[in-house]
Amino acid sequence: MEPENHCLCNDCINALPWLTGQCQRCALPLLTHCNRRNILCPECQKKTPPFRHCIAAFQYQEPINKLITTIKTNPHAPELLQLSELLATTIADRYEATKLPQIIIPLPLHWRKLTHRGFNQSYSIARSLCQKLPGTELRNDICYRRSYSPPQHLQGKHQRLRFMRNAFAVHKRIDGQSVAIVDDVVTTKATAIAAASSLIKAGAKSVDIWCIARTGWHIAAL
Repeated sequence: MEPENHCLCNDCINALPWLTGQCQRCALPLLTHCNRRNILCPECQKKTPPFRHCIAAFQYQEPINKLITTIKTNPHAPELLQLSELLATTIADRYEATKLPQIIIPLPLHWRKLTHRGFNQSYSIARSLCQKLPGTELRNDICYRRSYSPPQHLQGKHQRLRFMRNAFAVHKRIDGQSVAIVDDVVTTKATAIAAASSLIKAGAKSVDIWCIARTGWHIAAL
C-alpha cells in the first residue's frame, strides 16, 4: 500500500516523527527503539488495559502536532487524507500475519462538541481507513458519548480518568465482533480505556485502538 502525496513530499514524510519504539500494548513511545512483542511500558505491566493493542503511526511532536491541529479545525484539509493514508499503511503492516478487525468505529464526540465543531475528525479518519483496508466496515451507529467533559488539554491525567468513567455507551450488542476504535491522538489512554470498556461490555470479542499519533512520557504523565 503506497500512500499518495496529498500535501507532503516523500522527503517530508520520511522526516516525520515515526513511532519506532513503543509499548506493544498501548503504543507509548519508549526510550529504547525495540519492537519485540513482549515489550510493555510499566503501566501496562501493572494493569492490562481493556483494549488488545494500540496502533499509532507517529509520536505527537512537531510537525505532527501542527498537522493534527489543522485536521481538527478544517474537515477538508489535505493533511487529513495524508495522515490517514500513512496510518492505514502502518495498520496494514501491523496486521500482516493476522486478520483485521471487522468493524471500525470512529471515537464519538458528545453532541455539544459536535455541534460546536461541526464535524468529527475521527469519523473522517475512519472513513479514509475503510477505503484503504479491505474487509472492514465503518459503523457510526454503535457507540455514543453520553457525558460531556471540559477540553482534555485543560485536564491532568487523573481528571481525565475521572471524567471518562462511564462516558460511553452503546446502542446495540456486537457479540463476537472484533472492533477498532479510531481517534487522532491518544494521550493518557483514559478515553481509549472508557470507549473500549463499553464495547467489551456490549459483547465485542476484541477491541483495538488506531490513532495517528501517541504522546510520550512528558505529556501522558500530566
